[in-house]
Amino acid sequence: YRNLAPSLKDSVYSGVPEIGKIVWLVDSDYRTVAQGWSKSDHTGPLDLLYERDQGYIYRTGDYSSDYLAVQAGIDQMVDFRGDTLAFTPGNYSISTALAINVPDARWVGPPVSHPVNSRVILTAAVAAAFAPTAAADRMEIAHFQMVPLTAGTMWDFGAVSGLHMYNNFYNADGIAASTATIFVVLATTSEFCQFTDSYIWVDGAQGPWIRSAGIIKGLSIRDFEIYLEAGTWANAIDMAGVGASDCNIGPGYVTGGGTALTALATIADKTKDTTHGMVHDIVCSTVG
Repeated sequence: YRNLAPSLKDSVYSGVPEIGKIVWLVDSDYRTVAQGWSKSDHTGPLDLLYERDQGYIYRTGDYSSDYLAVQAGIDQMVDFRGDTLAFTPGNYSISTALAINVPDARWVGPPVSHPVNSRVILTAAVAAAFAPTAAADRMEIAHFQMVPLTAGTMWDFGAVSGLHMYNNFYNADGIAASTATIFVVLATTSEFCQFTDSYIWVDGAQGPWIRSAGIIKGLSIRDFEIYLEAGTWANAIDMAGVGASDCNIGPGYVTGGGTALTALATIADKTKDTTHGMVHDIVCSTVG
């Protein structure tokens, strides 16, 4: 395993683990020769990165679509090793559902002080663009701006354990309103999933930010900001399906210029069994 140069590791990708392998994804439309990322004498930062980590750099320009570059990076990762898929700044549009099945994987963009400063945009150009299987336990997903597809689920998880999504910006700005537009669905029997330090922007009647589709243990949703800029949003967190579930929601903030977020969390779609949990420390404007 070849460590990152200390200055790059400490200042840009702090928290990248000492074990596992780092697989890099590069948006070729963003990292251009004109910007100096590549130079004729091969001394640009992208050139140096490529020389040091040959075989672990995946550039979107080398493939016919962003999806294929990202999938190639995923396929390079090894189960249980704690590999990291590190995205360099850019906008990665996923037009075919990715096969995500590596346990103990980390997906990260460059760490930033607040989710709105995320330098990597993941855009869903197809329903269930990101669909981790039940094998993808203990995933960490952090430092992204995420743009959903109208009338589609963006992240469609299998029955995973130990998921942690943090410091992400869920951005539905300008997305045509549809109650079928959902950011995250957790399949029944998912467990110990956490969502922390999230920033959510919605400007229409979309579907939930997070939906639990049945039995779930230990769902924790903490430290979030929700902005509803227009329209009425029925609910942000939906406990649905068959089977007992439990959750911890809060603290959080709800505001914006829209009409109303009718319910922060709802169990109206739960068809059997009970939901145990608490919603606490929520600060709302009239929108909430």
